[in-house]
Amino acid sequence: MRHIQKDEEPARVKDWKIRFKNVNRRLPQYADIHGTEEKNVLKAALLSEQKYLCCYCCNRITFENSHIEHFRPKGKAMYEKLSLEYSNLHASCQGEKGDGKHCGHAKAEKFDEGLMISPLDARCEDRFMYTAHGDICAANGADEAAKYTIDTLALHDKRLCAAREEAIWASGALTTENPEEIQALITKFNTPVRGELAPFCDAILYQLRKELKGAV
Repeated sequence: MRHIQKDEEPARVKDWKIRFKNVNRRLPQYADIHGTEEKNVLKAALLSEQKYLCCYCCNRITFENSHIEHFRPKGKAMYEKLSLEYSNLHASCQGEKGDGKHCGHAKAEKFDEGLMISPLDARCEDRFMYTAHGDICAANGADEAAKYTIDTLALHDKRLCAAREEAIWASGALTTENPEEIQALITKFNTPVRGELAPFCDAILYQLRKELKGAV
């Protein structure tokens, strides 16, 4: 998981909400934006602010292979008013080949307010660690929230682990020993290229920082 810095809600979506409320005398819900161009604008904004990475697993996502994810599930009555709240919306992958077996679709309506770690949490990245084989686990063995989040999102999916492992090795994180070169890689994987970050940069950066500590 990578910390997401939310941008401002797109002005076009804000204006649409105001017009909808004026016409319908109620606040719009997520279902109301279906079939509008404003929904496409909304999704494009989410992808851009996330640097085209899934909000949970950090794999590459595009407009076509992602969905708008409600961190607090829109299907739960207590969160109904958040169904179109920009701070509650992210872009999530669809699982492997669209099978929905990890990330947003795996979470579905399962949600514990006290345990689910949000990608908006400035310290969320510190809650997880990654092995050279792409496995993910709680950085602190006693961190029940990290364990719950991993299990709920199925971030330990074997295919995800394999993809992380491949990305970690391809990055040079495990074969670069010079501290200056490691630091250069850290800068590289922290820097978007044409608005995009490298897939699984969270796991790659974890390994690079670990290697840097051992090299100095």
